[in-house]
Amino acid sequence: MEGPRPPAIVRCEGAPGRFTSVVPLSHGQAARGGTRTYHAWKAMLWRCTNPLSADWERYGGRGISVCNRWRHFENFLADMGPCPDDLSLDRINNEGNYELGNCRWTTFEQQMVNRRSNRGARHANAKLSADDVSAIRLMARYGATQRSIASAFGVSHNNVGYIVRREAWREPIGDGGRGIS
Repeated sequence: MEGPRPPAIVRCEGAPGRFTSVVPLSHGQAARGGTRTYHAWKAMLWRCTNPLSADWERYGGRGISVCNRWRHFENFLADMGPCPDDLSLDRINNEGNYELGNCRWTTFEQQMVNRRSNRGARHANAKLSADDVSAIRLMARYGATQRSIASAFGVSHNNVGYIVRREAWREPIGDGGRGIS
């Protein structure tokens, strides 16, 4: 998108030649339900600025904010570009804010690896943590292939299959109330 659009002149239906107001043209991204990019932007703002958001505690409630520039969709779009198919918005540093330089479009698998919960300590004899196992099952539930999951976690696709089928890590795994096991 090249610079701001010029204002559109809104004509009054009942009086030819009379103008009621001058309003800026829309970016067009919210029409007919909105684009993937618009939904990503709107969800980002909602979870960081609205205490009524179900995700507030993990975002705005712990100090994650959206830079002032990105409070306007046009700026977000200019900086990030349109959201490619099958990708979603991700913060590179999960302790950082939503701002240029800390955000990217990534796959679901990349986001699962970049979760805060995947940075915890592992048992000396285990390659995966309980959070890893929960993430593997969640990724499989959402359609990720066992090979892509295996690559993301550095294990064999056979091990992923055992975990998904609950032939390994059979005991319930604590999930912090997220309903994942």
